[in-house]
Amino acid sequence: MNTAAAKIPPITMSKLYIGNLPLETNENTLRQLFLEHNLSCTNILVKRGGYAFVDCPDQSSADKAIDKLNGYSFNGSPLVVEPSVASGKKRGSMTGLSEAPTVQVGNGWMRSGAAAR
Repeated sequence: MNTAAAKIPPITMSKLYIGNLPLETNENTLRQLFLEHNLSCTNILVKRGGYAFVDCPDQSSADKAIDKLNGYSFNGSPLVVEPSVASGKKRGSMTGLSEAPTVQVGNGWMRSGAAAR
């Protein structure tokens, strides 16, 4: 019996990354944006630095949110809406100092020299 597989629950939600948010954005204003566009979301986590993570109930809802909101001008800022990619490590974390350093590229992070691979 594989106990590692038994610990991972089935994925029933789709998580979105929402970037380029105005700094004054909070959970309520983002939830209102989703309601105004008739989009479903269950959980919203707004982070400092102008980005958030939003849980959609299913992949269809996530796809609809991407279609409607990616590039949408929200309080003067064009939103970046894309699937959130799970990562084993936090971007730019202090663990793994022996690895190649990370550098900011646009809205994301990559290891130095990763583009050449």
